[in-house]
Amino acid sequence: QSDGGGSFDDSSDDIGAIVIALLGAAFAGLAYMSVRKIGHEASANVMVLYYSCLSLPVIFLSSKLLLDDWNVWGDGGSFTVGDWCLMLLTGVTAYGGQYLTNLGLQHESAATGTLATCSQIVFTYIFELAFLHEGLNVWSVAGTLLILGFMVIVGSFKVQNADETIHETVAGEPEELALLFSAEHGQRH
Repeated sequence: QSDGGGSFDDSSDDIGAIVIALLGAAFAGLAYMSVRKIGHEASANVMVLYYSCLSLPVIFLSSKLLLDDWNVWGDGGSFTVGDWCLMLLTGVTAYGGQYLTNLGLQHESAATGTLATCSQIVFTYIFELAFLHEGLNVWSVAGTLLILGFMVIVGSFKVQNADETIHETVAGEPEELALLFSAEHGQRH
C-alpha cells in the first residue's frame, strides 16, 4: 500500500500484487503477439469482440471460484449515477483503447507497436495528477521521462530504418524502375 509519498510497505500483499501484474503483462504480450500474427485476416473489431465474449464467462466464474464472495455486479444499491457513468466511461474507453491497439498491431511489429502502449503509464500519471489530484513524485516523473525518451529513440530508429528500406528497395530493382520511368515518360509525350 502506498502512503501517498511514493513509498510502499514490504508486505507479502505487495509482492503478490507485483507478481500478478507481471503475469498480466506476460499474458498481454501473448495477446499482442497473437493479434500481430492474425494481422489483416480479421478486423480489429472482431478481435475485441472475441476478447469480450471470452472475458465475460471467465469473469463470472472467477468471481465465485477464486474470490468467493466478490459479486461482479456489486450490491447495486451503493452505486450512484456518477458511479454508473464512470463504469460506462471505463467500458467505452477500454473498448477504444483495445480497438486502436489491435489496429496498430495489424500495421506494426508487435515489439514496436506495444512500445507505444508504454505511453499508458505516462497518460495514467498525467490523468492521476489532473483528475485525482495526486502529488508529484520524483520517481514517477523520472519514469515518465525515461519512457518518453525511449519511445523517441525507438521511433527515430524506426523512421531511419524505414527510409533506408525504401532506398534499398528502389535501388535494388532497376529493371522495374526503368520500366516504370519509361512508361511515365511515354505517357507525358
